[in-house]
Amino acid sequence: MKEIYVLRHAKSSWDNSNLSDFERPLADRGISDAKKMSKFLKDMDLKIDKVLCSNALRAKETFDLTADGFNFEIDKATYTDRLYFGDTTNIIEGLKELDESLKNILIVGHNPTLHYLVELLTNKPIERFTTCNLAIISHDGEWISLSSQQCRLRSLIKPKELRN
Repeated sequence: MKEIYVLRHAKSSWDNSNLSDFERPLADRGISDAKKMSKFLKDMDLKIDKVLCSNALRAKETFDLTADGFNFEIDKATYTDRLYFGDTTNIIEGLKELDESLKNILIVGHNPTLHYLVELLTNKPIERFTTCNLAIISHDGEWISLSSQQCRLRSLIKPKELRN
């Protein structure tokens, strides 16, 4: 069985209007939520095999703060424009290219793309996929056979529902 962990970046700061969307850092609440998520994940004792992260600053910072919870070294993550500029088709095609030895994949990116991705893969409507939400999706086949409506939404974890 394969697992896809889909993490939306944490809350970003709008304090500096001179920054481009790509350069926006996390807000204080985003930092707090990411740390809370990391602590929760640490207790799950996960083993992530590969991380695909948007190269936008807020996504990188979210991963940096949660990497320990995912039991993954920050410098081994793959940062890509595909998760900033891409769509669900780009992401699914990228997943289909993965080596079969990889079982647990983390994707860190942005809405609305990640919201659509979760719904598309699982055929489950989700009301909101807010900042720093984590969807855990199971796929029973090979990566190459990944397609829409074929996976199972195991969990949707929201920082506001976690204890400090």
